[in-house]
Amino acid sequence: MVFAKPELVLLHPPSVYDFRKITAVPSPISDLVPSTPAFELYPIGFTFLGEYLERNGINTRIVNLAQRMLEDEGFDAPSFLSKLRPRAFGLDFHWLTHAQGVLEVSRILKEIHPDIPIILGGYSATFFHRELLNYPQIDYVIRGDSTEVPLLKTMEVLRGAASPEEVPNLTYREGDGSIRENPLSYVPAGLEYLGDNYRYAIRSVFKYRDWKSPRAFWNWWSYPITMVLTCRGCTRDCGFCGGSSSALLELCGRRQPAFRPPERIAYDVSLISKFTTAPIFLVGDLQQGGRDYAMNTIELMSQVDPKNHLVFELFSPAPREFFDRLGSSFDNFDLQISPDSHDPEIRELLGKDYDNDELERNIGWALEAGCKKLDVFFMIGLPGQTRDSVLETVDYCAYLLRNFGPRLNPFIGPLAPFIDPGCPFFRQPDKYGIRLIHRTLEDYAQAALSPHWRDMLGYETRWMSRQDIVDVTYEALLELNALKSKNGLLSPKRAALNERRLRDTVSLLKLVDDILELPDAGMRRRELEKLSEECRRLRQRLYLPKEELMWPLTGSRFRMLNILRILMGWI
Repeated sequence: MVFAKPELVLLHPPSVYDFRKITAVPSPISDLVPSTPAFELYPIGFTFLGEYLERNGINTRIVNLAQRMLEDEGFDAPSFLSKLRPRAFGLDFHWLTHAQGVLEVSRILKEIHPDIPIILGGYSATFFHRELLNYPQIDYVIRGDSTEVPLLKTMEVLRGAASPEEVPNLTYREGDGSIRENPLSYVPAGLEYLGDNYRYAIRSVFKYRDWKSPRAFWNWWSYPITMVLTCRGCTRDCGFCGGSSSALLELCGRRQPAFRPPERIAYDVSLISKFTTAPIFLVGDLQQGGRDYAMNTIELMSQVDPKNHLVFELFSPAPREFFDRLGSSFDNFDLQISPDSHDPEIRELLGKDYDNDELERNIGWALEAGCKKLDVFFMIGLPGQTRDSVLETVDYCAYLLRNFGPRLNPFIGPLAPFIDPGCPFFRQPDKYGIRLIHRTLEDYAQAALSPHWRDMLGYETRWMSRQDIVDVTYEALLELNALKSKNGLLSPKRAALNERRLRDTVSLLKLVDDILELPDAGMRRRELEKLSEECRRLRQRLYLPKEELMWPLTGSRFRMLNILRILMGWI
């Protein structure tokens, strides 16, 4: 096992390759996720790919290039990449925010290693699979939401043991330069074949003598939260989501979700609880599998008796029995739900068909059952939403806090920089009152370089322009920050620091706008460079909103003796 040479390197790029050099005012778009605007958190699927390939004889190493560049201003990415000599590089292009980063890192890799193939996968890669192959640095794109088997077969092609036309879901170039698209025939109905991804992750640190590259995001070493996958696919069809049921049917050929067996979910929770006391986030609403699936999964996890905080997602309101079962099963459980707007009519436009009475009953039941923290997420930039509607959502947050207290934790932020490709909003923008501004892959890549996040936004609505979305975002964030301070969710000192950060950002964005009005391109560039240090200082304060997303550890970060036991196969 120890000190092996990887045959495949799975590499996660930053959203923008030169994020350390370009002048860009940090946006609040990443405030509601653990990662920074570099979007350094790689998909959990990376670890399943690594485990599956290693189980089948392909040494596979994960390198979070975005994290390496983020943690060390002096990290020389080309020099680091030049030392890697695998048979192939695999890059994730899951989230569209990585359009510029994935193209540029692929270009650099091909420049350094012209003979090593580059393979892309992910939702965005699936949507843009033909367009990606117009870029000479990209050799293969694997489509779909489950790429373990196609990737293994692609590696067999590179070993000379198979031909590319045998690989399901593969798009590639023929010898004459024409693009060939193999049938999207690998869509597993179940996920029983997925293996022990956390054991793989722990062992790979020692196997490849690299404890820095596999880290998930910027402060994971201090806060080692983990994720447990419950399914692929979704029963819901939210208008803005690239993982919605209709988007996955069109892009990935998935007609219904594929669920992991409850026993595997409980096993993951058991293993994780042995090596860390950090929170465990269950990805996907257990209710999607039906009542029996959800209750069986909870029962099996309760037998593990984890002391970690377990965080459950709700895609729609649940029956009271669900919350009571969580409360009787776990010492520490938390919940997240995303109604997106206080207005049920706007919510219905998004594909979420529940009213505020249902939402509030769920909140009450959850807190009565012992939920330690209940995060409620609202979005800005939705169809039918005006400035007044956004501020009414903040008023609704005040109402919820008055009625339910500080264990309820409301958030608000912009929907996304881009509309997910393949989602209902993207396919039918006119129906939802959306104007798409970016459409091609190159559009998205160039937009990511904008110094003002307004110009990165890939859409506007019939009710709000991009500038309107920016303006009301800061108005809402400032009001919610004050509300949280008033209701005890933030200390006065923390709230004051966050308010200063928000107001400094608004002031800096105004300076950027003034510079962008200058007639001479060279002058614009020089003046923007003068703001680079202020942008850097703002990036250093990005931890402030992240702390509001955190759940407590219930002991030491790592149980080092148990990590050793896992390595030795004794656990």
